Amino acid sequence: MNAPRSNDFVWYNTFSTDFSTGPRKPRPHVRRSFKAAPLWLVLKRLGSALRKVGAAWGFRMRRHLADRGWAAFLPWIKRGTVAGVFVVVLHQHVSFHVQQEAPLARTTPAAHPAARQPVVEGASLQPEWPGKPATHSTGASAAAAEAPDFFADSPADDAETRRAKAYIRRFRKVARAEMKKFGIPASIKMAQALVESRAGTSRLARENNNHFGIKCFSKSCKKGHCSNFGDDHHKDFFRIYPTAWESWRAHSLMLTQGRYRKLLDYGTDYRKWAYGLKELGYATDPSYAETLIRTIEEFQLWRLDR
Repeated sequence: MNAPRSNDFVWYNTFSTDFSTGPRKPRPHVRRSFKAAPLWLVLKRLGSALRKVGAAWGFRMRRHLADRGWAAFLPWIKRGTVAGVFVVVLHQHVSFHVQQEAPLARTTPAAHPAARQPVVEGASLQPEWPGKPATHSTGASAAAAEAPDFFADSPADDAETRRAKAYIRRFRKVARAEMKKFGIPASIKMAQALVESRAGTSRLARENNNHFGIKCFSKSCKKGHCSNFGDDHHKDFFRIYPTAWESWRAHSLMLTQGRYRKLLDYGTDYRKWAYGLKELGYATDPSYAETLIRTIEEFQLWRLDR
């Protein structure tokens, strides 16, 4: 009687050997599950199957070559040629499209009269903005070029006012970006920066890039993390920032966390923000709220909130 055929899931123990000298007794085949089979036996069976498949394909290809010769490969050669032509055409189309669109990025005085408009004073993007170099507005649209700059210098301004307006022009885009991201009125941030850093001229702003008087309360900070400045106490330590922009971002994070977070409910009401900052102890100056409001209204900083 023929032995049953094996498959991938049923295995038979046909490798046992009996070395006894007595008469051999027929041993029935022991069934093994696929999971219980040893790894070497699985690999041996897989290798045997692959060899059989390879031999079958080799025999089939030899028969095709014997019957039809190289004509058997013509369909595959045609398909490969068509695929190669398609890839080349697609690549040429993409390159041509990019070259055609590139000239659109260039603007000439004849094509764009607005490009000949003079540069608006103070419209430069501050260098502290990370990842963006300092650039100047070239009047992309006639409406933008003709719009009045409320923070431009006036002949009647004194030196202190000119310094404050230059600071506003330098950081107004940062203030608006922070307002859009965190919900803090740009007028409040700008007023605090003007007051705390004296328009960027204070020692803390010049040496620590700290424009908001942010203190360090850590007891185990690393070297270069903060430095001592005499403020309310001789042991007051203030944070050091690599750039002024990072102090602006740290100020935004501070006002949106902890006890200051509830001020976000005031929206763009800079008066409520000013009194809220004073009540929550941002500064020890008893007239801190009035100073912020006076700064906002003197320089029309409320325009930054629009």
